[in-house]
Amino acid sequence: MAATALPASGSVTVSVAAPPEAIWVFASDPSVPARFSGELQAASFVDGAGPEPGAVIAGSNKNGDFAWTTESTVTDCVAPSLFRWATGEPGSPTATWTLSIEPAGGGATLTHSVVFHAGRPPLGPAVEAAPERAHEIVRERMATVLANMTATAMGIAGLAEGDHDDR
Repeated sequence: MAATALPASGSVTVSVAAPPEAIWVFASDPSVPARFSGELQAASFVDGAGPEPGAVIAGSNKNGDFAWTTESTVTDCVAPSLFRWATGEPGSPTATWTLSIEPAGGGATLTHSVVFHAGRPPLGPAVEAAPERAHEIVRERMATVLANMTATAMGIAGLAEGDHDDR
């Protein structure tokens, strides 16, 4: 049973009344999601890097009493349409995150997606330790993540549309 619980993926898509270039400014800045996510507390490029393949992003997260840090590597960066990063080891990531932007009807669609990979912490070991609860463990984690991804996508949309303070 556990083998089919991971990998797991999810995505959210929002319509944005702004061109892809306006969305890109916020989608390619790792500090922006922390403004909207209930879990991501802070994120930034390391060593003055910017949105480019190979750039490293340091993040800090909190969920209840549990806090942790992450290191991610930008794997794909194509302005103004694709920003993807892998959390953990780039060749064997814990999760792969993507923000993609597609022109649509005078604006654009913004899709935020994630893939949690099999055998990687924290979900891999949790699933292996309780295989009878594998699907429940993944479903609960995905629900939290999707809620934060929705808040992030909506926040980026609002910034690009000028509905939020962008400073």
